Amino acid sequence: MIDLVLTLSRLLLGLAAVFLLGYGWFALLVPRPAAFLRLEKLALSFGIGATVLTLWMLILSWLGLKLSLPVMLVPPLAVTGAGLLMKKIGGGGLGSQTPASAPKPSPPTPYGLWDWVFLGLLAVLFLYASLRAMVYPMWAWDAIATWGCKAKVFYQSLGLDLTCIDAHNYYPNLLPLLLSYLYFCLGRVNDHLAQGLFPLWGTLLLALLQAFLKRCGLSRTRALGVTTFFALNGTVFPVHLYIAYADLPLAYFALAAVGLLYLWFTDRAPRGSLALAACFFAGLAWCKYEGPPLAGTVLLAAVLSLAWLRPPDLKARFLGLGIPLLGLAAGYLPWRIFAALEHLQIGADHIQNLYPQQFLQGSVYLLMALANPFYFGVLWPALILALVFCGRSLWLSPRLFLALFVGGNLLAIVVAYGVAPTSLAEFPGYVRATLDRLLLHITPVAALLIGEGVKELRGGQGALGKM
Repeated sequence: MIDLVLTLSRLLLGLAAVFLLGYGWFALLVPRPAAFLRLEKLALSFGIGATVLTLWMLILSWLGLKLSLPVMLVPPLAVTGAGLLMKKIGGGGLGSQTPASAPKPSPPTPYGLWDWVFLGLLAVLFLYASLRAMVYPMWAWDAIATWGCKAKVFYQSLGLDLTCIDAHNYYPNLLPLLLSYLYFCLGRVNDHLAQGLFPLWGTLLLALLQAFLKRCGLSRTRALGVTTFFALNGTVFPVHLYIAYADLPLAYFALAAVGLLYLWFTDRAPRGSLALAACFFAGLAWCKYEGPPLAGTVLLAAVLSLAWLRPPDLKARFLGLGIPLLGLAAGYLPWRIFAALEHLQIGADHIQNLYPQQFLQGSVYLLMALANPFYFGVLWPALILALVFCGRSLWLSPRLFLALFVGGNLLAIVVAYGVAPTSLAEFPGYVRATLDRLLLHITPVAALLIGEGVKELRGGQGALGKM
């Protein structure tokens, strides 16, 4: 019993160090951290901390230094602390100057019946997911053969040793490095406890979604309702709460990057939000192979939206997009340089040729998945309804940015299937193995757009209409 308590304490302290490191960077980048609610600080800090910590672990391996807890934690925490001290002495901030400063959302009202109903449903979901993650061993192909295998190799070799890894050794390594960091905290490989990372990541994703919905103008009850609707629709999101795949973290980074940029578009973002978005663009690139293209669609949607909407400060807005672009480079280039120096073969397994029959088949499979309640419930039909409720404002407001991101990625999925080098017999299995995960990457942003549609229902009747 004492051993279990000590082991759990080591895990919690290790996770707390990630939060602490992330909050230090958060406080450095944001001129006024008080402009963010505590829930937002918590949800954003973990992603920043995980990105900074794992990139530092990559640098340590690059320098030929062996990984250990003191080497992994002391230097970045010391540098962050020195930066905070300099900021306090100088009275300034390192955060980017966004075009507008948004006030902190109004103080919360007492929780009502529907608030407790939604919170209760989410609590049941995460209790189940946490028990499922920590009781069962690591399972599923990518969890064992890719992310889990790498994490164990990195822990045993005390660095990024890829000499014995042939399967996708060119993939970015945020997740396996973070898992190996947890093994260092625990003092041994323990997949049961390390998998508790995924319910935590799902919790932070939902906290971030609710915070963004509130900043967009929804009441707490409506924001909780949309968040619960997203979490309980279909099987894909609940399953990824207890499966050791990189797709849930990638969805979290995508939501943060898009959400912060959308708040900046709508002039609801506190100062420094663009710098925070840059951290999550870095996380996107460093999290998974699909991350850089996903980040590219965010920037493309932003550029097209600015060109269409033509705000008065158009030039400043275009220049502002250079900040997240720098973040994307910071997350993309270190691993690419490391891979080149280590002579790792960079895969091109998704770029071969155009196969027209797969393009058509992929389109059919995608439409079937969007309508399949087993995948995401009625989330996608609800999105179509929300777009109808938005009406002309969809084309005349920053909502266009969200719509272009979601629509552009649906098109990108079809294009990816059109160039995937698979045989005619293998293609249906390839789609079944990947489509739900590719959709998961963008569904939190789809839920944010659904929230914009819910804002148009202020005249709704009944108990929910009074939120």
